[in-house]
Amino acid sequence: MMNLLFRALCLLGEEIAFATNEMLDRAQTETHLFGEYLSKMAEAHSVNDIMTMYTVCGQHQIDFVRRDCERVFAHAQRLIGIWSRLGQGTG
Repeated sequence: MMNLLFRALCLLGEEIAFATNEMLDRAQTETHLFGEYLSKMAEAHSVNDIMTMYTVCGQHQIDFVRRDCERVFAHAQRLIGIWSRLGQGTG
């Protein structure tokens, strides 16, 4: 029983570290995307340039969300595997 509680506590610590890293990574990426957006907005000199900028920045945002969802999904799969092994006592 103590072994199970210890492993659960370790898993909780890992999850806190993961959440912290995810928040910092997301903030860094969002800051980078916003800087890129401002840079492209400053370069735009016509309506066509602005439309191109919105297309490119929109695609970057979609790619970011896709990668973010894939990363969270992979983490959830790993977490489910760990919890199932923890429940069986073989983790």
